[in-house]
Amino acid sequence: MVAMFICKGVYAQKGIELSVKYNAESDKYEVYAKANFTKKNFLLGPSQITLSLPSSVTDEKLRIFNSDGGTWEDNTAVFAPAANTLVDYHAISTLGAKTDLVEGNESLLFYFSLPKTVVASEVKIFENGSDPNSSASGMKGGDFSNSLNDALAEEVYLRNYKEAKKKVIPLKEEKDTDLFGMGEQNLLLFPNTTKDDFKVLFNGIEESEELTMIIATEMGREIMKVKGTKADLMERTFKIPATVTSQKLVVRLSTEKGVFGKKLVLDRE
Repeated sequence: MVAMFICKGVYAQKGIELSVKYNAESDKYEVYAKANFTKKNFLLGPSQITLSLPSSVTDEKLRIFNSDGGTWEDNTAVFAPAANTLVDYHAISTLGAKTDLVEGNESLLFYFSLPKTVVASEVKIFENGSDPNSSASGMKGGDFSNSLNDALAEEVYLRNYKEAKKKVIPLKEEKDTDLFGMGEQNLLLFPNTTKDDFKVLFNGIEESEELTMIIATEMGREIMKVKGTKADLMERTFKIPATVTSQKLVVRLSTEKGVFGKKLVLDRE
């Protein structure tokens, strides 16, 4: 009975899992967080996520592109330490920021690029307890373990996870966000709940293809319309006019192959 009680307690622990995925369409590595709870304005930070990269990668800091959870930066690194000469460890840290978490949903925290010669499966999240600790040879006394803290400085990092295989029948939540039946992989909004600003990431689209992006209310009233290439739009930060009140919006992308879109939650509170 005692063992059963302990197992249940561990299973019920509030926390966040981490994953790094290679996006072949954009040629970027994306780091995601997935919580087992729902919390609006959850303060994530200060926190650290360590990446394990093959030692063949150039010995320099990574250029990190932020999405959610604050400003992430590559602040500490050790290259091919004696404890494991096959890899480099990069500690990506943030002072934190308010983040909206939804149970079971993935939140893109940040992304980065690596040379095309890198084998994607060799890019991993540090494994606490099995990867070298601070006292290991060549680690220079640095603690590279993953750590995610909440507003009370309590640890909420649980473990790392791998991408689950997609189900043949989409879940209801997927149907709600995939508005035009062309698949979730085509358009990514981050953050997908915003007070005013957001950025976009496209998959399955040629770099030079001319695109039209329209932001509208669910009733169809157009708020903003922009045109440009994939590269042009992905470099921009879009700002919802202050006159638009809190509501669900639709971001629609028109391409040569068709039209698809996603919902964007505008929360002015």
